[in-house]
Amino acid sequence: MKKLIFSLTMIFGLIVMVNGQDLTSKKGFTILPEAGDYVIGFNAVPVVDFFLNVSNIMVNTGQTSQHPGYVGGFNQVLFGKYFLEDQKAIRGKLAINTASTKTSNFFDSQADVLNAVADPAEFEDVYKTSNTNIVLGGGMEFRRGHNRVQGFYGGELLLGFMGNSVNNTYAEESNQVAFDNSFVNGNGTPVSARVLETKSGMAITFGLRGFAGIEYFFAPKISLAAEFGWGFGMTTSPRGSSTTETWNNVTAVAEETVSEGNSSGSGMGFAVDNGVSQNLLSSAALIMYFHF
Repeated sequence: MKKLIFSLTMIFGLIVMVNGQDLTSKKGFTILPEAGDYVIGFNAVPVVDFFLNVSNIMVNTGQTSQHPGYVGGFNQVLFGKYFLEDQKAIRGKLAINTASTKTSNFFDSQADVLNAVADPAEFEDVYKTSNTNIVLGGGMEFRRGHNRVQGFYGGELLLGFMGNSVNNTYAEESNQVAFDNSFVNGNGTPVSARVLETKSGMAITFGLRGFAGIEYFFAPKISLAAEFGWGFGMTTSPRGSSTTETWNNVTAVAEETVSEGNSSGSGMGFAVDNGVSQNLLSSAALIMYFHF
């Protein structure tokens, strides 16, 4: 019964779309996009889910329940368009996402422990991690249609950068006393052989995607669009590096060594949406647009 109600609702919506083709609002505002319009878009699935949950259609009761047929993509990416002409627009995607964490370990100096002098929070080791994810994209969009229902198609280029690093700062000095007495850092690793820094290297992803979709303007300059595409993706991941500090008992010097990572990789392929790459996450989408 619920599926029947949902189907009837969709049919009614199509009838409204076909018959409600007045291209200006009652107040005289233009409904369709025009040259010079700026556009921002966002994932429309949460909005659709909200109304499905309120109506309890298709038993969609969870806040994150997905609308049938939608494939999520481009998380944390800003999306916009600019209309060069009424039927032609440039599209852009941008994401500059960075994150960092800091963890401190407080502990007693190993020399104090050796000499039976207690000062538990005397030393502090600091461990920092950072992650970077950048997505850049641009393309052209062309449109067809003279009513509220608009078809669109085009292509876009995508470029992504992703990397991470870990930096360790130790309070215990690496010296002969630490080596002879097997001193350890706050995390339990030996002072005489420890990792100072690791870097994954910056992975680079290139994507080329063609897209097509249908957009319905249900209010002046506000629309709901369904989009899908087909894309090619290519990703390269470098080896990265690791910097270690080791006590040389012969020269009595703490030596730093930089070595390359143990692995690298690359990949490429074509796929119907959700396939530009694992990093760019280009995919079909249900989008709500606002034109200004």
